[in-house]
Amino acid sequence: MSGVDWARAALFPELLAVWIAALLAVLAGRELARRRARRLLGPGAARLGGAAGDALLLAALAVLLLALLGPRFGERTERVPGTGVDVVLLFDVSQSMRARDVPPSRLERARALGAEVLAGLAPGDRAALAAFAGRGVLLTPLTPDQAALRALLPALDESLLSEGGSHFDEGVRAALSAFRTESARPRVILLLSDGEDPEGRDELGLEALAPSGTRVLAVAFGSETGATIPLRSGPLEDAAGRPVVSRADPARLRALAEPTGGALFASDRFGAVDADAVLAALRRDAAASGEGFVLRRVPRSGVNALAALALLALLGEAWLARRPARGGSLLAPPERRMHARAGAAVAALALIQLGAGEGDRGAQTLALEAQVRRAPEDARALIRLGVARAGEGALAEAERAFFAAAVRARDPELAADAYYDLGVAALERGDLESARDAFFDGVALAPGDRTAQFNLEWTLRALASRPPPSRGGEPKPEDAGKSGEGEPEPERAPEPSQPEGEDRGEPSASAPAPSQAPEPGGEAPRENPVRLDAEATQRWLEAVADDPARALRAAAQDPARGRTRQRGAAPLW
Repeated sequence: MSGVDWARAALFPELLAVWIAALLAVLAGRELARRRARRLLGPGAARLGGAAGDALLLAALAVLLLALLGPRFGERTERVPGTGVDVVLLFDVSQSMRARDVPPSRLERARALGAEVLAGLAPGDRAALAAFAGRGVLLTPLTPDQAALRALLPALDESLLSEGGSHFDEGVRAALSAFRTESARPRVILLLSDGEDPEGRDELGLEALAPSGTRVLAVAFGSETGATIPLRSGPLEDAAGRPVVSRADPARLRALAEPTGGALFASDRFGAVDADAVLAALRRDAAASGEGFVLRRVPRSGVNALAALALLALLGEAWLARRPARGGSLLAPPERRMHARAGAAVAALALIQLGAGEGDRGAQTLALEAQVRRAPEDARALIRLGVARAGEGALAEAERAFFAAAVRARDPELAADAYYDLGVAALERGDLESARDAFFDGVALAPGDRTAQFNLEWTLRALASRPPPSRGGEPKPEDAGKSGEGEPEPERAPEPSQPEGEDRGEPSASAPAPSQAPEPGGEAPRENPVRLDAEATQRWLEAVADDPARALRAAAQDPARGRTRQRGAAPLW
């Protein structure tokens, strides 16, 4: 990324209107003050002070409004926990992807490249599938099971979405919904399209991409000379009965990819794309820089610099407003105090803007990570880092920090604290087995810790209250909840104790309550009389017809059933 990039450039007209309104308000105020001075002191009282303060106030407001546009200068590299990247493969399934200017068709080539990319991902990477035409839809969540996603690719075709057109903005928003906001993993959208939009819409989804830190890699399929769109009854025709010629539009894809720090790849005249180059660009930010950390390149924000400049201007305005009126200046002390208050109010906005972080994580987490890098054996710092990550919802990263603290701590009490927090994080995820093991280790190191004992007992009771796995079929719905008359319900375990204090961690251990034990007096589940060995079971599973297209169509269903179109309107492709 070169030059200045504005993350929220679409807000420029509104922010300009705000500044013009402020300018008119200042000019009107000065004119009213001048007229009042002439009424009170006569026509000779023409001089009015405070112009420098007004200019500084307007300049500070202008700089703050520029900061709200989100200026970004180049890129910076940050070191974040975790390995791998999160990627969403966003397929264009509009009718134009049927065109055969790249054999066998644009969509066939896109699916082939998608399969190569999925096969080339690293074990730590996660991927998801999304599609768009006249609307966008997320088809699968992020998953490390790339083989399952490859099995779904053949079902991605033009019949998946009935709405015509190519709404890139809706496809981008659907793809963005796969990412977790609290995750620090690099995010990439791999857009596979011809770039054509028959409606010529300007909305590309850049406003949604800017705050998410997601890069877009676009691959353009098709030729600019174009080709007709084959249907069963012949080529697709427009409203006048002429065959529609679909032409690839790489410029549209470039306009979507490059502002995010991504890149555009174009297929050759046979539809081939360098999959290795695409993979290298996709995993650009996943290069390991140490155990448990990756390098991530993100845009360098210019917000802090502009906010600091606005703050300096406001401090100058406040200093001028507090100066006593000198010869000829008719700006009374009340007006000066009003100026000082206005300057202080906007200065508060500047300070808030200064406090806004550039990354996805808080300043406290960044400072703790820097401390851990300087002293990787500091178990207490690792515990604090784990608490901060858990507070942000990054439980996997928090558990890694707690475990590292437990194995590196030389003080048994400190190690017990780390195991305790590790158990709390496991409860937060609902993993009772891991929580039990962590609490056991914590109690073994600190036998007198009553809080750890309580949480261990709660976890054991929650595990014991789980119903045993049924060896027969699933219980009938009408049998659910039946129990003998007058039988008391089993006692539920109390809520686990929350961690307290700095080393106890502060993530809320809101683990799910243990399920009720089977009520005595209820009907025992009937066993299945048919018993199959492992080989016979495998044969039965292989004989079941697998229809991935049905699953994708179910995921792509639109509750609103699309939008209505006027009769006689030209077809969209």
